[in-house]
Amino acid sequence: MTRQSSDESPAVDQILTQAGIRELPINALLPELRECLAAHPSLIIEAPPGAGKTTVVPLALLDAPWLVGQRILMLQPRRIATRNAAARLAELLGEKPGATVGYRMRLDTRVGPATRIEVITEGVLRRMLAEDPSLDGVGLVIFDEFHERSLDADLSLALALKARETFPEEARFRILVMSATLSGLPLEALLEGPCLRSEGRQFPVTVHYAGARKPRERTVDRVGAVVTRALASHPNSSILVFLPGQGEIRRAVDALNPPSGTLVRPLYGDLSLDEQRRAIAAPEAGERKIVLATNVAETSLTIEGVDVVIDAGLERVPRFDPATAMTRLTTVQISKASAEQRCGRAGRLRAGHCYRLWSETQQEQLAPQADAEIVNADLAPLVLELLAWGIVDPAELRWLTPPPTGAWHQALDLLEALGAVEVDSATPRLTAHGRNMAKLPTHPRIAHLLLMGKAVNAPDTACLLAAVLSDRDPLSRESADMSLRLAYLQGERSTPHAFRGWVHRTEQLAAQLRRQLAASDARETMDKPGFDQLPGFLLACAYPDRIARRRHSGAYQLANGRSAAFAGPEVLAREKWLVVAEASGFAGRSGDTIRCAAALDPSLFENQLAAQRRERTRIEWDEASGRFLASRETRIGALLLDSRRLESVDEETRVTGLIRLLRECELKRLPWDQETRRLQQRLSLMRSIDDSWPDFSLASLTAELEIWLAPYLSPVRRLGDLRKLDLRGALLARLDWTQHPLLDEHLPERIEVPSGSKLRIDYSADPPVLAVKLQEMFGCRESPSLAGGRIPLLIHLLSPAGRPLQVTQDLASFWANGYADVRKEMKGRYPKHPWPEDPLQAMPTRHTKKRSGN
Repeated sequence: MTRQSSDESPAVDQILTQAGIRELPINALLPELRECLAAHPSLIIEAPPGAGKTTVVPLALLDAPWLVGQRILMLQPRRIATRNAAARLAELLGEKPGATVGYRMRLDTRVGPATRIEVITEGVLRRMLAEDPSLDGVGLVIFDEFHERSLDADLSLALALKARETFPEEARFRILVMSATLSGLPLEALLEGPCLRSEGRQFPVTVHYAGARKPRERTVDRVGAVVTRALASHPNSSILVFLPGQGEIRRAVDALNPPSGTLVRPLYGDLSLDEQRRAIAAPEAGERKIVLATNVAETSLTIEGVDVVIDAGLERVPRFDPATAMTRLTTVQISKASAEQRCGRAGRLRAGHCYRLWSETQQEQLAPQADAEIVNADLAPLVLELLAWGIVDPAELRWLTPPPTGAWHQALDLLEALGAVEVDSATPRLTAHGRNMAKLPTHPRIAHLLLMGKAVNAPDTACLLAAVLSDRDPLSRESADMSLRLAYLQGERSTPHAFRGWVHRTEQLAAQLRRQLAASDARETMDKPGFDQLPGFLLACAYPDRIARRRHSGAYQLANGRSAAFAGPEVLAREKWLVVAEASGFAGRSGDTIRCAAALDPSLFENQLAAQRRERTRIEWDEASGRFLASRETRIGALLLDSRRLESVDEETRVTGLIRLLRECELKRLPWDQETRRLQQRLSLMRSIDDSWPDFSLASLTAELEIWLAPYLSPVRRLGDLRKLDLRGALLARLDWTQHPLLDEHLPERIEVPSGSKLRIDYSADPPVLAVKLQEMFGCRESPSLAGGRIPLLIHLLSPAGRPLQVTQDLASFWANGYADVRKEMKGRYPKHPWPEDPLQAMPTRHTKKRSGN
């Protein structure tokens, strides 16, 4: 492969010089950067904010010989950063987005035939890889701001590495990962490429600590006080305030009363492009500004004119709650790395100040880094996407942080419930419906809703619902009724001014979804529900686990077992059945607040929603009669629709019910006598020294009841019959014919000691214990052991009265060092028993001196 000269091309040099960005620190790396990418397929750049990596690197590589005729894709973690990076790069070229530099994201694309640099969101790359894994026409993929560790970035990198491996080296695109900090990330090992490091451009920042927050003190009140102080202390400065979310920003906008000539600008992802630009742009001459931002301003963006930062130290992050299968926005403390990133924003232009609304002690207690999003995320979209790639095991990919096993299997369960996956021999495979779902760039729940809407000939309503569910919902503060949202979107009600921006965005997204749905394959058609039934039906398709029924208390029980209630008076509270599209609450709490829902007609369970019904035979203990009671139940998840008593059940159903009951009681109903317990302990110990033996731990026995105990349960018809089970025989039946004699050979129930006694070994202890009177071990030089010497016994040497005198695994050491003291103390106490000076030459005995002839 041709190596690039360290000299930059005249065109690139001219661009960088004319743009006035020659002084950025990243420029010092450019010669080495070009050489490394010419020689290596992967490269890492570590450069702090302000180094210029986002602005300079893609422009500096445009004229690289290996990139001739090919494009650069540069990924950004947020839409706001995507737009602004593309706008800045285009501006440096004297162009507008859509010419040499363009961008792609949901609902907004600006690219043209001459576009060489495409700034894209992470989801766009994955759709491009799905359509063409070779990325034909792309020479370089840049992962910018990778330190944020979004789920999309981790997945996109894993898929890009997988896709690249399938093509010859000369046809592979290059990968460049740029991060503000590597913070111990093993990126070099993952990418098998070199790492270049750049200094940042940072002016000194003075840090002020406001101290710990007082009890019940609101974040907005603290911010207001510090903003007032900062405005007075720094009369020529603009201020960037970090707040956790939109709610706090709105309250701060209302609460602040800045002096004349000071603008207050919010900045968060859901604002319009014009509003975002007003927040980012430099203030006019004679003005200054206060920018109230979420963590979107932490990296990626440069807020012009800011040299004072006020940091509340909080951020709102998505957390998937496995108990509810809901993703909740949770307010958490930021990490030390985030605190440093935010602080650095005050030193981008000149020396600055950072006010931290916590104490120095609390600063030391912050976590060094935030967790990667993949650790706490809903993995259903990831799993569906990988299955569409033909990847059934996450280990097939190279991950920086692998998906958690529990979350992976929970995602598979959801996809199976949605009809996207069928499991054959424990290998998940996409159904035809699942393949259609994977083609729609939405969450699997929403994709299922859209396809079901098409199946019942209601695509327009389905797309509107999907659009509402795919974005933040400002109406949740007004009403939980989904029909109100549809009324605004369908023009049936006049839209208040505050919600017109939301209506416009939602209509745009719905139109995009209509186009995508129209291009998807249709599934088998179904009868269309009534007009009033339609929203509830479609939401029940997407959220079968959140079908809800009102209790007498007025709260609702959900199919997932949770409880939920409305925050206040609500028209929907009259409905007996609901589908809850959104609820807020906290992990571990039993109740949630319903934020968005639709009425559900229960007659749909008889036809269109019949697939949600599950019938099962339930068997319960009746302690009074000692019998098993059976009933046939019809359920929607945890919601009982109907139950009828059964006089008799077939043997298979009875045995299945018995196994469930035994699991619930953790096998305590089985006849565990001492002999059987000792057998289980011996069998478990054999497993520890030879893993080819079956697992006899309580957990394994409970999990595998169908295998080892089911054949013995046929005669059990009453509670008392369980006591007649041959539990010992059932356990031994798990062994093959070669293992039976080995058990007694390696782990006998009893062992013969020098006196001739055959004593029982206590296998409940670890290591196993042999309790033996001291006199019975005379003459024994080596400690006895089991399993051919692999398991030494712990010897409890007892007095004639059976009390422990010594506990040892080293008899030779005891005879040499401890026996003399024991003899001195015991000889007077037990004079009838032998206490020879040399125990190794004495005859072992279990009797007194008289009976033993001494």
